[in-house]
This record gives sequence, structure tokens and C-alpha cells, in this order.
Amino acid sequence: MEDFTIEHGKKYLKGCVPEIKLKTFGTPGRGQLKNLTEIFNNSFQDDRETEKKVTSIVQVIDQNFLSREGYRALVAVEPDLEHELDFAESSYIFGEGIIEIKNITNGGHRSAKDILTYIIPALIFEGVLDISNPIIHLRISGDGRNVGRKIKQVMITMAILNDEQNIHKPDHHYTTILFPGIESYELLEVMMSPFIQELNDLKNYGLKINNIIWKFELYFSSDWKFLSICLGFNAANSNYFCPWCQISKHDQINNQTNWKISKKMEKINEYPGHSKKPLFNMISLDHWIPDELHIMLRIFDRLWSLVLSELKDVDQFDNICHNEIVQEMNRIGVHFQFWEENGSNTWNYTSLMGNDKLKVLKDFDLDYDPHQFQFEAEDWLELFLTPDRVIPNSNRIEKGLYSPSAITPYIHVLVYHISKFMEIHKQWGIKAFSCAPVEKKIINKLLIFLDNLLKVVVVSISQ
Repeated sequence: MEDFTIEHGKKYLKGCVPEIKLKTFGTPGRGQLKNLTEIFNNSFQDDRETEKKVTSIVQVIDQNFLSREGYRALVAVEPDLEHELDFAESSYIFGEGIIEIKNITNGGHRSAKDILTYIIPALIFEGVLDISNPIIHLRISGDGRNVGRKIKQVMITMAILNDEQNIHKPDHHYTTILFPGIESYELLEVMMSPFIQELNDLKNYGLKINNIIWKFELYFSSDWKFLSICLGFNAANSNYFCPWCQISKHDQINNQTNWKISKKMEKINEYPGHSKKPLFNMISLDHWIPDELHIMLRIFDRLWSLVLSELKDVDQFDNICHNEIVQEMNRIGVHFQFWEENGSNTWNYTSLMGNDKLKVLKDFDLDYDPHQFQFEAEDWLELFLTPDRVIPNSNRIEKGLYSPSAITPYIHVLVYHISKFMEIHKQWGIKAFSCAPVEKKIINKLLIFLDNLLKVVVVSISQ
């Protein structure tokens, strides 16, 4: 069982050196692994029993994430295992700098200043940062992800926009906070308290490294839900739904108003819908950038549902229509089908995932002139809201398209605010604030963690 590697003077299981390790997560140490090996070798007498026990162990690991509680569940499968592991014995497996957060099981944070102190010299060496212009553009992001039927993981990351070549790579979004739990204002307020203080210090005082004081320009980008929570703002389905302007649902009837980014962070709680203090109030509101990926996908959902609804309204939602849609989807490489619920006249259809939506909208692009984009977005909205009209010299009515009530918050932001964000942040481009790398990072962390846990069990079984 000498399957170890040396990193920064510490021993780690090979392939098990994650970027962030939480103080209260436990992985069996050498003594426990040897014990696992002996027990599994003695217990698994035939192939059928082996298959049964391996299946049970994998289920326990998958369902319990193999924390303390997860190991106790493993003990329930194999009673000969030690009933209480000494997690302190395996403490050498974990890196330093992770601080346990009180009252949050398996939750921790890593100092943003420590991360920056480590990576800034390397970025200077690579020519990404210039000591003659010591300004760092730091992007903050966050997201939550289900890691099981009962567990959700929330991750907060930061990335340096100056490193333009790597901004879309998950490994260059550095984890500062990681905890199992839900995305709620109250929980995030507790979890991010040390991180928020560090951001205030970076904003006000900068960070001194090798006698150079680096100044920081801060940005925040996430999906709509996470952004609204961190802003202390209403949900997207509320009457006052826009984080950047004062529009309400009733105001959407008048599409002649040119809604601008009008709110100011200094007065944020004076605006309707802002009931709580923003968690990142050191970041100006025009630096809270919506994620283009989520905007695109949510607008796609709305338009797709409107298309199908319109087909139903004109009584064309029949087998011929179904076949035409399925054939077109197959042509572009998207699996799609319709089916009728048993005992009803209700038709369901395949829910398109992110990659499939991207195929359907492959020509969708936000990377061009902000003013041209604004013009085309407003032109598209005017077409979208085409009203019914009476054909001259007849009693016939030409049916229009959709009413203002069909405008979603995502459509509103696309038409009225995205062009301004493109103009303000043209140095980086709106794509630099995509949350795709953060989402991929969460998934990668989960897959690596589960893979390493399975390796521990498989190696132990094979001994």
C-alpha cells in the first residue's frame, strides 16, 4: 500500500491531491486502508458475495459522500470495519490553509489573499501581470450543484480576468469557499463572512507582494438566482424583478420606455425589492454581470414553449407536426421525441439539455458591436410584440405574435441591459463572465472526489 506521492513536503494518496480540502472531510489513512484490505480479503469468499458487497459499498459512497457519516454507513455494510475511524491519523493527507466554519458540517474556506499571494508572482513571470501597472481585475462567482438526492454543494470561486487565455478554464477559477448546503442568503452570509472581509480589504487597501501594492477592480457574475440572493434582491418571478433598473411587471405593457441601468449600490436598499444588504456591496452594480449562457438558455426555453403553445392554439400540434420537429432535431444531431401520457390527451416532449440547446441556437452570438446589438435586440423585441391588426378594406384580422406578458426577465435583460454591459466591459468581452467554467469546475470536483473514493475501495479489495 505504498501508493503515495509527495506534494509540497506532504504525503498524499496518488491522484488524490484536490485543490481544496475541507478540514472535516475524512479519507482513511494507512492504518485504516490496511485494515480495509485485510477485512475485504477475508470476507469476500466468492464472486457473487463480492459483487453484492461491492455494489453496497459503491451505493454508500455515492449516497453519503464518505464523510464521517459516510464511513459510519460503510461500517453498517461491513460490521468488521472499525466503528469509529481516527480521522486525526489521516490529517497529513490534507493541505494547510483550510479553515473550518463553525456550525457548518464539512464546510470551509480558503484565504483569498493567500491564493493571490501564491499565484500573482507566477502571473508576473508569465507576463500576464505588469508591475508597472499593478491593477488586478478580480471576478467573483458562485453556484450550487446537486451531488446526490439529498446533498447539494455550494462553491464560491475567484478568477483573474487579466489572465485572458485561461479565464474559460475551470482550473483557473480558484475555490475560496465550499460547503454542503442550499443557496440561501442567511447561509451564504455566514459562510462568506471571512471572504467578504478580505474583498473589502483588497478593494480599500490592495495587497502588498514583494513591496508592490496591487490594486483590485472587483466583478461578480453568476446565474440569476445566485446573483439575486447575493444582492439581497427579489426572485425573478417577483413584481420588481430586475436587479439593474426599476421596471415592474406592470411597466412591461409600455415597451416604449428605454430602461437603463439606473440603480446605484450606495442607495440599493432604497429601491423596491431590495430587502437585504448586498453581500458584496463593495462591488458597483454595473460590475454585477449576468451570465450570457443562462440568459441564452432561459430565452430558448421561453421561445420553445411559445412555439409549441402556438401550434396547439392553431390546432396543428398533431402527428405530422411531431414528425417534422423530430426529423429536424435528428438532422442537427439532437435526440428529441414526443409521447402521450397514458389515460390523457396531454403530450410531453424531451427536455433539451444545455449542449442540445447550444446546437439548436448555434448561430447565437453576443460578440459584436454593443450599439449594433442594441439596435438588433430592440428590433427583435418589436417583432416579438407584433400586435394583431385589421387588414384594410376588409373584416379580416391578421394575427400578431406575442403580448408584453410573454416577456421574461431574461428577455428584458437581453434587450435593455446586455449592450451596456458589453460597452462597459469591452476590455474583456461579455463571454469572460460566462459561468460555464464554474459549473464545470463543480462537476469536475465531484467526479474526482468520487473517483478517488472508489479507487480506495477497489485497491483495498484487490489486496
